[in-house]
Amino acid sequence: MTTDANRPPSPLVPDSGADPAETVARLRDLVAAAGRLAEFGRFAAQQIHELRQPLFAIKGLAQLLLEKDRVELDEVLDFARHIVEQSERLTSLVSSLRLLSVPATHDAARRSEVAAVLVRVSSLLDFRLRKSGATLRTQIAPDLPPLVIAPPALEQILINLLANALDAITGVAHPVVQVRARVLAENPRFAIVEVADNGSGIAKTVRHRLFESFFTTKGEEQGTGLGLAVSREIARTSGGELELLEDPGTWSEPASTVFRLTLPVSQEL
Repeated sequence: MTTDANRPPSPLVPDSGADPAETVARLRDLVAAAGRLAEFGRFAAQQIHELRQPLFAIKGLAQLLLEKDRVELDEVLDFARHIVEQSERLTSLVSSLRLLSVPATHDAARRSEVAAVLVRVSSLLDFRLRKSGATLRTQIAPDLPPLVIAPPALEQILINLLANALDAITGVAHPVVQVRARVLAENPRFAIVEVADNGSGIAKTVRHRLFESFFTTKGEEQGTGLGLAVSREIARTSGGELELLEDPGTWSEPASTVFRLTLPVSQEL
């Protein structure tokens, strides 16, 4: 029988003798972990359609083969190629979800190529992009070095920002989401990744609360209120920052809302 005297300490209950700063840091990590889990669960649920498409395609192709009385070799080979293509797509989606589910770590593997990460994120959000009719424009500086952040962590931040942008452009006649990345001219040790949309914008009355945990303007069914809070926490623990710009600035297409992610660049060759 386990008694209070010999029960191991719970990670959720602060030790009365613990350093207050350490306790706050531990609680912050727990909130961030809970936020990552909640956001991943919500995003994974949205990916069901993407996973079902290749599965249905594979099933349909196999059924066609079974229903035919006679099948020519060339036809079989053509069906096989289509099945392989759909299987590879399914594998890619599952692998992307698996990588996204990995906790944001801060180990030696913290090097992310923005262009490569953006390709994976765009693939994961492909269905939502097509459904919304949005145009995604990207502008990545060719000389942009890797950023000092684990790829799954950068993916999570960009998915949150792009998903928010797609929510914001609902109902817009010509929806456009833009992403650009470059090294900061005034401080080459850092780079910025900016995500812009041409939605209705964010009311000034709620801007100061956007990064609060559990605050959302979407309603309980659409948002957990943790996406931006967790994304900022990941950025800060990686030595960077995430902020909403007061002035969207100049873009190739009109923009109403711009989030800026600032991260250190890798000094490794």
